[in-house]
Amino acid sequence: MASGYSLTEFTLGQRHTYRTTVEIYRAFLEAGRQCRAFKGGMHWKKIGGKDYLYRYRDRLGHGESLGPRSGGTERLFAGFTRERREALGRLQREGLRLQEQRRYCRAAKLQRLPRGAARILRRLEEHPAGQDLLVVGAAAVYAYEAAAGVFLDFDAAPGLPAASRRLTLAGEMSWEELLNLLKRTDRSFAPLADRDCRAANRDGFQVQLLKPGIRRPGKPKTVTLPGAQEPLPLEAGNLQYLLASPRLSQVVIGADGGPATMAVPDALAFALNKFWRSRQEDREEAKRRRDFRQALAVADLVLRYLQPYEYFSLELDMLPQDLVQAAARFAEGTDASGREAGA
Repeated sequence: MASGYSLTEFTLGQRHTYRTTVEIYRAFLEAGRQCRAFKGGMHWKKIGGKDYLYRYRDRLGHGESLGPRSGGTERLFAGFTRERREALGRLQREGLRLQEQRRYCRAAKLQRLPRGAARILRRLEEHPAGQDLLVVGAAAVYAYEAAAGVFLDFDAAPGLPAASRRLTLAGEMSWEELLNLLKRTDRSFAPLADRDCRAANRDGFQVQLLKPGIRRPGKPKTVTLPGAQEPLPLEAGNLQYLLASPRLSQVVIGADGGPATMAVPDALAFALNKFWRSRQEDREEAKRRRDFRQALAVADLVLRYLQPYEYFSLELDMLPQDLVQAAARFAEGTDASGREAGA
């Protein structure tokens, strides 16, 4: 079977740099969460000749009175001021560490995710509803390769060309909320008039939001891949199939060297969905070929690096058996640590 992709494992240095970056990024995110607990502020307000302590939650003045000045409110104010100062200092220190680590990521050539997509994911990570969105398009492959510790290249071209132009998201977030976040990331984002829930910036980078509940019209047809022993699940082509699968949150490295968290569906569910799409005759031939290459590559990562499937598992009967057998031979040639036997 012509694979249409190549796979290169991280070097020892790249693995070390990636692990360190993930640790620093998580510390930075935790520092940011601690700072958000102090959002707004606390100050004294004179009313009727008396001082009252007010806790504000935002710049609009929403908040509440904590009572008149007393020993208790003075201690509360002093503690809040000290803890807020410490949290801001911690965030600044972690931010400097993260900025320095970006240089190491670029030197190690770990930067993969297009700059625009990385900026959007970082913005989504700051929003509660944005954290629930899944990346379901081609860009999801960056999360799977990072989880496996490899680089995937397609047709001898580095990266994923489709992912450099588009980010496809799925979830319950409203389109208005997402569009507002996109504009905060890049003011040039504007909705496309002839496309539902799709926007583009001045560089032509597009973001699409898919909503659950939308099913492909018509009755699902049974699809069996060449060389597979069992047909794909009838629901494999539906968005709900991806959203119902186990969720993977993976740190990926952007083109600027900075990390971002990408939430994606289970890798095997993604591969089966792409396989299903590649067999739809009403889909453009170029897109079908691209879907098939991505499905093969991600299924290969599942078999070699990601999920602990046994090679007699019924789930693997849905995959091309030459791919399963190749992965089994790979597993036989490695020890428990993933190194070649005897090395």
